Parts: sequence; structure tokens; C-alpha cells
Amino acid sequence: MKKILIIMHDYAGIPDLMKKNLRYSGFDDVDFMFYSKEKFKYRNLSQKINNFYRKIIYKDKKYKENLRLQFIEDTLIKKAEHMPQYDLILMLNTDLFPDSFLEIIRTKTVQLIGNHWDGLGRTPQIYSKIKFFDRFFVFDQDDVDEKKNIFFLTNFFFDFDTDLHIQSEGAQQDVFYIGTYVPERYGLLKSISDIFSMQGISQKMMLFSWDKKDPDGNITFTDQFISYQDNMNYVKQSKALLDLKLKDHNGLSFRFFEGLKYDRKLITDNPAVKSYDFYDRENIFIINEDPEATLKDFIRAPYKAIPEGIKNKYSFTRWFNTLTSSR
Repeated sequence: MKKILIIMHDYAGIPDLMKKNLRYSGFDDVDFMFYSKEKFKYRNLSQKINNFYRKIIYKDKKYKENLRLQFIEDTLIKKAEHMPQYDLILMLNTDLFPDSFLEIIRTKTVQLIGNHWDGLGRTPQIYSKIKFFDRFFVFDQDDVDEKKNIFFLTNFFFDFDTDLHIQSEGAQQDVFYIGTYVPERYGLLKSISDIFSMQGISQKMMLFSWDKKDPDGNITFTDQFISYQDNMNYVKQSKALLDLKLKDHNGLSFRFFEGLKYDRKLITDNPAVKSYDFYDRENIFIINEDPEATLKDFIRAPYKAIPEGIKNKYSFTRWFNTLTSSR
């Protein structure tokens, strides 16, 4: 069996779910390395005093952040220099990792594979890093360029949880949405929430924001990260999920695949979903295309079952096998 390392950002408990799914899928010996697990500390007293001086006198908050980023890079490089050889290294969140780290990692493996969970237009610094990888995968079909070693691969749902007998009839709300506060997208979310209210559609709308904000109608804010597992619990308690895409890409978010797994309907402003084999207008409502007046009936109507053969194409197991299989 291949000796595999996954390098990624430790976010929302996702690595723990990955480890659980890897064991479920028969991969018992996969190592992990994270972007930043070590707590930042000043290299010496001079740095600490200098930061205090800059913050108080010049209101410079970037000095400490630059020190922190340099600390992370130095820590990563030390780890890379002392790591063993691997048959394959899979790197996620590739925009986080500096070139100096990638140069060393490239020498530590037979195959270096990248998978980016964002549109390349939002993180253009990625383009200069692709040269380090044997294969690089993206989730937006518009970013694919196989001549430049950029291939297509969707996001996934975790398939270790086989208890799917969770009926939407007992749901606590009709629609669930969770996201990060983005000013240019907030107006759309607010207008959709108002439409739900007018049509008597119950909703749970949650936004993460570093700045504390008061509730706005049915929209609540939190400055605490919500784990992916807690997120899934909200999905199970809802009849439908709302997805709002960012303007910089047309790739399908994890929300589509969560809905696919648990037989939950989707309401989205991303018409690109119509090109996927699991699309069915009985299950997926497209904002600005499907009649707004039919929203309530859409949510209340039964979910149309998707064949297991299609569903399984989007499982974590299939995703991992695609990334780690030989060319």
C-alpha cells in the first residue's frame, strides 16, 4: 500500500472526519501535516518590544501578523526538512503554503497532488505554484486547463455515516443556510430571507463574522467557528439547504453534496448545477430561473430519489481514490 501524507489547514474538524472516513474506506496508514498547529511565540525580547512600540506609536497591527506568518513558514520548513519519503503527498488549501515549503516537499515524494477548494480567480497566487505538482485538481470547470496540468474534480460528501434514515418530515426548519458574512452577498441573502418569511417558509440563517453583529430579521451572526459535524446536524434537521455562490467562481460548494447524501433539496443561485448528472428540478430550485411563487410547494414536495450509482460518484472514498490513483 502507498505511503501517503495529507497536508492541509486544520479547519472546522474536517481532518478528523477525513481520518474517520479513511479508516472506513480501508486506508489505515495515512499521515497528516497541518498548516499551523504550533502557537506563535516571539523569537526574542527585541521582537516583542518592537511589536509593542509599533502597535502603540504607529498603530501598526501588521508587524505581528508578518512575524506570525514568518514563524509559520519557518516551522513548516523545519518539518519538511525532517519528514520521511512518501509515495504520494496530497496538498489541500494550496494557496496557504509558501514556495519555499513546496520546493522541499517536492523532493520528499514520488507524486505531489494538489486539490484546491476555491476558484482560482479568488486566489490567483495559485498559478505560480502549480508547477510544483504532478497533477492539480480544481472544483470549477471553468478553471480546468489540462494542457497546464489543471484537472476537474468536484467536492464530496463523507460516506462513513451510513445511517441515512433521517426523514425531512420531522425537520426543525424548512431551509438552512450557513456562511461567512460577505458584504456584497449579504443583500441577496437578506432579500431571499424576506421572501421565505412572506411565504411562510421557516428558516435558520447563520453567518460567521469576526465583528459582533446583532440579528437582522431571521439572520443571526456568530463569531465562533461551527464544526463541520455540527453543520451536518443542522443539515439533517432541515428540509432544504440554501446555497449562494461567490461571483468569482461557478464550482459547486460542499452544500450540494451534503444535500445529495441526505436527500435534502437545494435552493441556489448557481445555474452551473444543471450540467451535473444529479440535477433534477424537483430537487434543485435555481434562483432567478425557477418561479419564485413555487418555492413553498417546491420545499414541501417529496424529494425525488437519485440513483445510488450517481450518488456514490461524489463520495469521499471516490474523491480520495481519484486523487491518489496512478496516472
